[in-house]
Amino acid sequence: MILESRSIIFSEEELVIALKPLLSSRELSEDYEPQEILTGLDTDGDVVVTYKGEDAGEVIFESQELGAAILNHCIESEIPLPRGSYKELALRGDHVALIVRIETRGSAH
Repeated sequence: MILESRSIIFSEEELVIALKPLLSSRELSEDYEPQEILTGLDTDGDVVVTYKGEDAGEVIFESQELGAAILNHCIESEIPLPRGSYKELALRGDHVALIVRIETRGSAH
C-alpha cells in the first residue's frame, strides 16, 4: 500500500475568506477584519484560530467549525479533495494547513 499526503496551506488572507461565513453566527459582519489572527492548539491538540479585534474582543474558532469552513472554502474554490481521503487540520508554522491523505494499492513486483 502507498500513502500519499498533500498539505494545503492557507495564507492569513485565505483563512479570513474561509471564515467569513462563520462571522454571522458570532453576530459579526462578514466585513469584519481582525486586527490580529492567532493560530494554535487547544488542550486536546486540535487546531484553533483566534481573531483579535478592538470591537469584538476575541473570537475563537474551534477545530470542528474551522475544519468545516475550510472544507467548504476548498469546494467553493474548486480545490480538488478526493472523496475517500482522510483529512485533518494541522499547523505549518503560523499557518493552518489541511492535510489530505490517500491510501492506494501499490503494484507488487
